[in-house]
Amino acid sequence: MRILITGAGGAAAISVWKSLSAEHELYMADMDPLATGLYLVPPERRLIIPRGDSPDLVPALHRACDAWRIEALLPTVDAELMPVAADRDRFEAAGVAVPISPLECLRICRDKQLLMEAVEGQVPIPSNEPLTRQVADRVETFPRFAKPRLGAGSRGVAKIGNRQDLEQQPMDGSVLLQEYLPGEEYSVDIYVRSDGRVIAAVPRARMKVDSGIAIASRTVDIPEVIQSAIRTAEIIGIRGIANVQFKRAADGVFKLLEVNPRYPGTLPLTTAAGIDMPKLMVDELMGKPVPDRLMPFKELMVVRYWTEHFFDAAEWKALCHQR
Repeated sequence: MRILITGAGGAAAISVWKSLSAEHELYMADMDPLATGLYLVPPERRLIIPRGDSPDLVPALHRACDAWRIEALLPTVDAELMPVAADRDRFEAAGVAVPISPLECLRICRDKQLLMEAVEGQVPIPSNEPLTRQVADRVETFPRFAKPRLGAGSRGVAKIGNRQDLEQQPMDGSVLLQEYLPGEEYSVDIYVRSDGRVIAAVPRARMKVDSGIAIASRTVDIPEVIQSAIRTAEIIGIRGIANVQFKRAADGVFKLLEVNPRYPGTLPLTTAAGIDMPKLMVDELMGKPVPDRLMPFKELMVVRYWTEHFFDAAEWKALCHQR
């Protein structure tokens, strides 16, 4: 297949490249001419695109897909997901598959309160409510945890250790105040077929993190976490590859943190553990048979390190001219 991957500077895009580059014709796109993944494909397959929140992004992707006869578009940046999903019908009418979750699912994942409301009573969740003046005045015990309702990643999250910390948070309902979960955290990489059947769920522990990137991880078979991840995916309508995060509460129960409906950056570990999710995705797009039941995986560890890729500076200058 001819596949266009966005977010070429991120770990997610490079993880997908590692799985698919040997068998498929990959094209890489990013807003930054210095994005590492751009230089992993030949110069004629590189593209500079607008920011994910730019109204020019989707038209630029349509032009690229048309010019290169792209068969599948894989956005890997959070800000790109909803604009691309909103124009899915037009992409598919042009013969371009967009294997990401539906727009409504993306909307739920983006708003942490909507996510908690969607799964409440069916998946363990931390106690939570939007932070207002009235809510703050009722708080008597600490620590708590605060995170923006909208957004992705760890931006704006904070441990609230005392009243002073609480008073520094906005009181307009834009922040979700939650029960503090002191235990270990697991991220579950999942694959959901186009018919809604979850066929892979692989928990992994982030053992060491540097600048937000896990540089040491291990896969762990924890049935209760796997079942909660599957149930979450089924309730909110995940399709394709996504990541569901849980953390252990003081009572020992693993509770849902959030859902990232995109390609995780640690996919090579999941692949090494026995489940190559990008390959599953492409096989399904090509009409090849994929499993109809939950796939087994092995417990495995990984440590990550830097590597170098050298090239002529003229290649970078050529990309700068695309801006």
